Amino acid sequence: MIRKLKLQLRIMILALRKSGFRSLLAVSAVGLGIASMMIMLALRTGAARELQAVTDKMGKNLFIVKAGQVQAQPGRGSGWFTSTRLDREDIVVLREQITAIHTIVPILEGSGQAKFDRKSLVTTIRGVPPEFLEVRNFQVEEGRPLDEKDGLAKSRVAVVGSFVAKRLNDGFSLVGEKLWVAGVPFEVVGQLREKGITSEQNEDDQILIPLETAERRFFNASYLSVLLVQVASQDQIAPVQREVREALRERHRLEEGSKDDFEVLSLVRARVIGKVNAMLLSGFSQIFAAITVALGSAGVLAVSFLNVKDRTSEIGLRMAIGARRRDITRMFLMEACLLSVLGGLAGLLIGLAGILILKPATGWQMSIDLRGVMIPFLVSVLIGLASGVGPAMKASRLMPVTALRDA
Repeated sequence: MIRKLKLQLRIMILALRKSGFRSLLAVSAVGLGIASMMIMLALRTGAARELQAVTDKMGKNLFIVKAGQVQAQPGRGSGWFTSTRLDREDIVVLREQITAIHTIVPILEGSGQAKFDRKSLVTTIRGVPPEFLEVRNFQVEEGRPLDEKDGLAKSRVAVVGSFVAKRLNDGFSLVGEKLWVAGVPFEVVGQLREKGITSEQNEDDQILIPLETAERRFFNASYLSVLLVQVASQDQIAPVQREVREALRERHRLEEGSKDDFEVLSLVRARVIGKVNAMLLSGFSQIFAAITVALGSAGVLAVSFLNVKDRTSEIGLRMAIGARRRDITRMFLMEACLLSVLGGLAGLLIGLAGILILKPATGWQMSIDLRGVMIPFLVSVLIGLASGVGPAMKASRLMPVTALRDA
């Protein structure tokens, strides 16, 4: 059995070598198609992984409800100001009405000047509950996080971002030091691990204080700036956003057609941009891959038909000495598959080389996984099967006497 397979393989290789340049063209066409498909899959996988990394960095399955800009009522000034109607009662309503919500984190924030020794910095001051760090995926590098006791006691304690420590203390830790924030002294109990810039904002440029401290002893406010809303899965974000908007409009007694006094936003604006760019890139890549695969299929089909035509005498002789129709069909079908598989292997090598060159040269996020290798290879096999059926059936239908006479 093995000897028979080896003999058939040798015969197929000799036949393809005999067809010469046209077989090389067919292999090249299939190879380019498979390479472009491999690069396309690498781009898609890389974009998906980069998008997931950004999402995980910001926090999983999150969106925000932010106090919106509203116009001043007649007799109460002019212009626009930030609404103060977002409060803790809204949280109660949302939790009662929308079961898909997993967590709601209230935030009261503003900007203020922080001073340490002779250095100062204007930064973001956020009053947050203890679960803020976990939901937003922040890690405490030194010291401790804020806890419930800090909130209950309305303690003047703070956790600072690494950027704040870098600017105020030359990169050294501020844990244990007294920091003056808008003229109010705070003890620094923790410092966050560096996170970098996400969604066009510096995640390390902030000072976190207990929410209750922010409400009663710092901002002196009963309203909230932001609600961080977390759901169980990514697919639930859009429908829950719609439900949140409807619930808050009803809770704030907003008339139909009137502007919202809040904003429901995706936490990572870059996620939407990245998804659109990935879709466009993927679309162009798919079009290019489809064109090149079609050209490869046409090349294999043309070579197979020409091989049948050139080997009419061989077909007649084989059938004259006992070869059956299915033997002839299988022989040309296997030759087409071999031609396509050789193109597929060449395409995988070209694709791998292209990825290794394009990734550092363009800065594109490209990643190879098992799927990105197996799919192009299976496509190359399917190209051979699809392109070889017609010529193989034509060869099997030749009559031995007619084939020998025409030859």
